[in-house]
Amino acid sequence: MEEILESEYSAAAAAGDAASFVLSRLPHPDTTASAAAAFVVDVAGAGGGRTTTLSFVALRRAALSLASGLRFGLGLRRGDAVLVLSPNSLLLPPIVLGVLAAGGVVVAADPGSTAEEVATVARSSGAVVVVAAPEVAEKVAGAGVPLLLTSRSMDPRALSAEELMDDGDPTALASPEASAAAARPRPSDVAFVFYSSATTKTAATMTHADLIAAVSGASLPEEGRVCLASLPICSVHGLPLLALALPAAGVTTVLLAASPSSDPTAAREAAAAHGATDVVATPDVAAALAAPLTMLSSLRRVTVVPALATTEARQAFRRWLPWVELTEMSGSPEKMMASASEQVQVAPDAASAAVIAQQNSGKAHSISVTSEPTSSVKFSTQHH
Repeated sequence: MEEILESEYSAAAAAGDAASFVLSRLPHPDTTASAAAAFVVDVAGAGGGRTTTLSFVALRRAALSLASGLRFGLGLRRGDAVLVLSPNSLLLPPIVLGVLAAGGVVVAADPGSTAEEVATVARSSGAVVVVAAPEVAEKVAGAGVPLLLTSRSMDPRALSAEELMDDGDPTALASPEASAAAARPRPSDVAFVFYSSATTKTAATMTHADLIAAVSGASLPEEGRVCLASLPICSVHGLPLLALALPAAGVTTVLLAASPSSDPTAAREAAAAHGATDVVATPDVAAALAAPLTMLSSLRRVTVVPALATTEARQAFRRWLPWVELTEMSGSPEKMMASASEQVQVAPDAASAAVIAQQNSGKAHSISVTSEPTSSVKFSTQHH
């Protein structure tokens, strides 16, 4: 059956379906590599031994099980918008991949949004269901949209994505009946929408073709890569890079349980403890990496979102980490810009610039979204 699934999704990937493309790039279920960790949550914050992991094979199974539950259990149809409201967790990557595999559109919003903002995003995107972490679920009450929790609840009336992952059939979508009943998304279909401002109803979007371009840019024949992520997955750069491109490239991504913005030095300690080769960071975390006597000999690539604020911060980074490739990504979702600084000793790497790959080919879009998430798009890029 695993061979059937692999063949099914490899064929679908050629047709321009982003989820199938990602699934076709994950390690084959019968290989040793599939048992490796795709995602790690560092509970202690500095590799202190308290970690939970999600393997590549578990990621595949969870995403496909959720997709079958969404499609056959909740009636999700191709192009239906699913609003995702959650901080980083092990459940978030399979939720993103599962919604895409079911044919849905992932609509992401800041989990720190107010209840009024959540309701605005739900209405503007035409969301048919909201997937929310339990700690932010109360914000969904006024949205008028069915709620699916990310994790199990003590309330027997509440349904969760975690339950669908555990109880769903990962082979259901690969059946001939399922394939005949629902057409797969087209390359030009919108796959991801991120709201930068709920009040202005402005959103950045990516089509399935855009996501595939981002994932393709992350394919490197390099083993043993470990990426420490302090960027929210539910963000315009975080979702394509962290949830899709890095696992498709076979990279182990370490998510910090605590917010590194409150203690950037914890991210530096975690990078050293996990032997990180890559870091996707906010500027405060990137600045903390460039500290005297920092033991980060394994580090090769740092992607900063948004860009470092000052020339002094950039010079300090180069002074203490001269061998590291630094990629800065700045600008709002309405006008994103990407620039790579001078490389010292390390050659440019496609995976650390997976999101830049879309921008280089004109794939960063800004639109005004109505109830139809497939609105026309205009894009603007600038390079340095």
